[in-house]
Amino acid sequence: MSSYDHSLYVYKDKDDIIFVIIYVDNLITGGDTTEHIEEVKDMLEEKFKLKDLRELHYFLRIEIIHLADVIWISQYHYIVS
Repeated sequence: MSSYDHSLYVYKDKDDIIFVIIYVDNLITGGDTTEHIEEVKDMLEEKFKLKDLRELHYFLRIEIIHLADVIWISQYHYIVS
């Protein structure tokens, strides 16, 4: 558990970082490699019933845009509404 936010869990070793964010009944996973993210999701599925919604596009009025090796985060729609 992160000392900054109790809904953020972080795993680090010398080469990788994986994080899991918990918000109400949603989990957001991320990290350096897809392989390790899938391992974490598989481990969680052993204990909990999960539904994988794949890539994150919107979360709490934040838009996430995936482009090649870049991820853009925008609050444009939040600002203009």
